[in-house]
Amino acid sequence: MAKGKNGLPAIALNAVKLTAFAPIVIAMRIVKIGAGGARGKSESRRMVGEKMKAAWDATLDAAKTVLTGHPGKVPGRTLALYQKRVTANFKRLLSNR
Repeated sequence: MAKGKNGLPAIALNAVKLTAFAPIVIAMRIVKIGAGGARGKSESRRMVGEKMKAAWDATLDAAKTVLTGHPGKVPGRTLALYQKRVTANFKRLLSNR
């Protein structure tokens, strides 16, 4: 996460983006997985792997942030990480229709 991007306005913006995009990404994935076939199976596998990687990355970043003396930045950094991943999935799923 970039420095200086963890203030309240950035956190609020990331929360709004995540709230807007997450349900859309979930719906797009449900449709793709529900259609079945190789594409559905591939999306299902990809989804699980991405969720595991995001959780791992967020955990490592939180630990690093706490150990460097900035525990108050953990929520904003975690929110930014997930918002970035959800937005990337939205763009990918939209272009692969």
